[in-house]
Amino acid sequence: MRVNNILLITTGGTIQGNVAIRKDKDSIHKINSFAELILPTNGYFKDKWQCDINVDLEEMCNVDSSDILPEHWKKLCELIVQKYDEYDSFIISHGTNTLGYTCAALSFAISNLGKPVILTGSQVPAGLPGSDAITNLNNAIKVAAWPYADTQVKGVVAVFGSHIITGTRVKKSTEFDYDAFQSFSSGSIGRIGRIINFNEKNLKKHLGYLQSKHYNMALHSDDLIWNNEYDMRIVSLTEFPGMSPDIFKTLVENNDIKGFIFRAFGAGDVSANLHKAFEYLKTYEIPIVVTTQAPNGNSNFQVNEPGQLLKEKKLAIPAYDMSIESQTAKLAWLLAKKAKGEMGYSDVLREMTEDYRGEINVLLEQKQ
Repeated sequence: MRVNNILLITTGGTIQGNVAIRKDKDSIHKINSFAELILPTNGYFKDKWQCDINVDLEEMCNVDSSDILPEHWKKLCELIVQKYDEYDSFIISHGTNTLGYTCAALSFAISNLGKPVILTGSQVPAGLPGSDAITNLNNAIKVAAWPYADTQVKGVVAVFGSHIITGTRVKKSTEFDYDAFQSFSSGSIGRIGRIINFNEKNLKKHLGYLQSKHYNMALHSDDLIWNNEYDMRIVSLTEFPGMSPDIFKTLVENNDIKGFIFRAFGAGDVSANLHKAFEYLKTYEIPIVVTTQAPNGNSNFQVNEPGQLLKEKKLAIPAYDMSIESQTAKLAWLLAKKAKGEMGYSDVLREMTEDYRGEINVLLEQKQ
């Protein structure tokens, strides 16, 4: 019988907010390990898939996900690389508030994962009535140990509720429902309930980003191509009527800001009142990514005159249909390369509009 070795990395969050309590015949004791909670389902995998599941626990940190920082992204990446040869897959338990950011950051950090890296969490803590913690963990294990080669998941994904979502499209959509996450602006890799129903087209597309003419999916840690540096000197702003253009210059001069993400009107239709500020940023080679305030919009600078002027003057980078999580992680990742002299301003402008890991999903004619 084959053994699937899984490393369960815990970071805190709701799923870890309350240690579960199990009542025995004579006493009540606390269960400190998620691995202990999920072991009863191991019999299913033995009978159904002739697979023995071995779960080891690595407690990386225990923080609310609102307190997750790029330092945590770096530690997660380094831990995966360090343990890559010891395990068949990795599951990361994570709070829901910033789970999408961590998914995106890890997606960009490691280019050619040949194993699953699955993030999950819960809306209700383990041990409380109605908790979805163990269901989500078991579903994550189900995806990690999936035995059918033609639909095996590799790379960074989120498994939460009934959704399996590629790492660059993880978007929290509700604070209430068990299905807290949706695939932003495009279909998910699959749905999971009693069975797993993969969307084979979307899965194939997701896997396609993990290999190219320059590299293959990594079988061993020495084969991994990874870079986990992030320059977070970024400001994220939302446009409103009458916004002062002086804000941009003040932020740059007083805070050493190296990049902006800007939620504009319409399809990236920045007010002409702000073009002077955008010209200032261009002069000092500070990239600004323009997205839209519309929940499922597409910022492409092609619909209305304000956006067309941005494109004509090369004043900003269109976000297309990238989520705010992917925009932020990707810009920070590219700015770190710029800070180290590995790429210049024009490289950042170009690479932000290149589809690295499925973060951009637009029709070809929209990029002309």
